[in-house]
Amino acid sequence: MTLMAHKHAPVLLALIAALMWGLWWVPILFLEGVGLKGAWAGQAMNFLMLPFFVLLLVLRPTSLRMPLSAILGGIFVGLAVTLYATALTKTDVVRAVLLFYLAPAWSLLIECAFMGRKFKLANALALVMAALGLVLIFRGDLSLSGWNLGDMAALASGMAWAVGAALIFTNPGLSARSIGLATTLGAIGTAQIILWLDPGESIFAPDPAGLALLYAFLGGTVYLAPIILVTMWGALRLPPATMSFLLTAEIISGVASSAIFLDQRFGLPEFSGAVLIASAALIEVVMPGSPEAKAAEDTN
Repeated sequence: MTLMAHKHAPVLLALIAALMWGLWWVPILFLEGVGLKGAWAGQAMNFLMLPFFVLLLVLRPTSLRMPLSAILGGIFVGLAVTLYATALTKTDVVRAVLLFYLAPAWSLLIECAFMGRKFKLANALALVMAALGLVLIFRGDLSLSGWNLGDMAALASGMAWAVGAALIFTNPGLSARSIGLATTLGAIGTAQIILWLDPGESIFAPDPAGLALLYAFLGGTVYLAPIILVTMWGALRLPPATMSFLLTAEIISGVASSAIFLDQRFGLPEFSGAVLIASAALIEVVMPGSPEAKAAEDTN
């Protein structure tokens, strides 16, 4: 039995993808260091992801005819990718990671409101814990003055991911390659809009240009594209809340690595907030009889 055919493969691969997502700040900040500021860092990697998915579709042809909901799902995930990349350049990595990972709460609300899921006490507990975690991350300062553009981009990224994951899950017969291509195009389009709206980011001068291209290739083609492919493969097989819960493993690698290597503020409030958000996201996965636990056990 191959890894991909194993019944636990979607769960295991989602966890691996999450740990890799947590280190995505590394190529983004490398690109910033050679002059690709703000949305340009993400856009450079987006463009170099495109040949990866085109090549996959050439080597293993599949129909590109997709329902509108699947296309919109890919676009929303692409929006999430670009907003997250932008957030990593405009706020602390710790804050960006933790604000994005309110996504399980949004996914849960979507499932309850539109996908027929029943809201239970455990769901309410998870939402309360996530909200308390957010308060702690911002050290009680939730006024607009305590937020910056990066914080808002990270929060919006989690919302976009939740919507995109729900739309993708409703189209299980599609291939991860085609969804990955839609995601890449959505990310490119979103980044371009951001660059148009912010003239200050429309001019860049990478120095040296060759090093910027190398970093973009490594970050986009070698690193990001395979992660997106695996993430989309899982999103086609796992309910959106389950997928969002599993991806919170990114908190482990993202928060820990940024605190160690970037020396960003990470005291007791941030640690407590991270624990609360991670616990809220994982509570239903580990609870016996929960929809998430059942999905993880029954997926083929």
